Amino acid sequence: MDNLMVPAGVKGILQRLQTAGHPAYLVGGCVRDTLLGRTPEDWDICTAALPEQTMALFDRTVPTGLKHGTVTVFYGGSQAEVTTFRKDGPYTDHRRPDEVQFTDRLTEDLSRRDFTVNAMAMDLEGNLIDPFGGQKDLKETCLRCVGDPDKRFQEDALRMFRAFRFAAQLNMGIDTATHDAICRNAHLARFVAPERIHTELEKTLLSPPPSYAMDMARLLSAFLLQAPKNSGIPTPEPTLAYRWAWFCAELMLQRCIESPEAFLRSLRADTATIRFCEQAVPLILAPLPEENPALRRLIAKHGADAVRCAAQCQNRQDLPSRVDTILASGDCLDLSHLAVNGTDLQALGYTGADIGKALHRLLDSVLIDPRCNQKEMLLNLLKEDSHG
Repeated sequence: MDNLMVPAGVKGILQRLQTAGHPAYLVGGCVRDTLLGRTPEDWDICTAALPEQTMALFDRTVPTGLKHGTVTVFYGGSQAEVTTFRKDGPYTDHRRPDEVQFTDRLTEDLSRRDFTVNAMAMDLEGNLIDPFGGQKDLKETCLRCVGDPDKRFQEDALRMFRAFRFAAQLNMGIDTATHDAICRNAHLARFVAPERIHTELEKTLLSPPPSYAMDMARLLSAFLLQAPKNSGIPTPEPTLAYRWAWFCAELMLQRCIESPEAFLRSLRADTATIRFCEQAVPLILAPLPEENPALRRLIAKHGADAVRCAAQCQNRQDLPSRVDTILASGDCLDLSHLAVNGTDLQALGYTGADIGKALHRLLDSVLIDPRCNQKEMLLNLLKEDSHG
């Protein structure tokens, strides 16, 4: 295992468990990522040790999921989730087993997992335990359920969303039987909490081929007016806000949602994402201007980042540099940078709401021609208006 880049502390956890007579293995995503030459985000260990036995072996532990046999162990500068081999009881809520039973058999534990690429284990010496062909599926870039795919999705409906997310992140195709089972069981998506759907969507949107998000959207019957079709808008850079705006624009274009705001709120999205999409999506769906005055208006109204996002979604490669040039010029783009203010207008006799209306008229003039942003010139424009 020395050449597999496993942190020393994680190796130490495995070693201590085994020395105490408890078989222990790396398992799941960390094994998959290691085989792919990627650095795992998390390290998961499965073991024959019961949770209380694991906790007795280490000084620093947190009982993060005792009901399901999971203990977080901190050791040697590393941490790992250590879970007892288990087999699951029935899943009456289509999300979590009603109960789990601990077992001393590794294969029994692996057999309850979602996909073959996540159902592999590796021992301290680097030997792979792969009873369901996960390594072969990795090489063939095929995402496949462990055992009966209908049963896997009926147990936990979140696995349908995870299938598209893993396919996107790992750049894999989905096995035909697995994909067909998703279609048959799509109605179970209603049992998945919006927050969990939101998380899976975000991870998918940030993947190299975010188009799998459109496949995932077909499961969202509770949130969509109709099922989306294949993607058509060019994909922007993998910035989370840009990808959410792209996704919402696709759904708007196909009349699957009425507004980005309502859709994103239904998925418990954060306020910043909702606000950005409200600004960017209309720009993505409408022709962007050719002339700088109109471009300045868009920047003033929607924000420079929303304009950049829309430019990427429309393959307008000329626009981002023009946006940068406008910003670098120091041109007035909002009321705070006008050469006049409300006090100046009061001196001319403006009161109440008329002050705001006049300031916005002046800003519009400045957006057309930034050279107008001089106090005397702006006041003369107002005087001309009043005489006109």
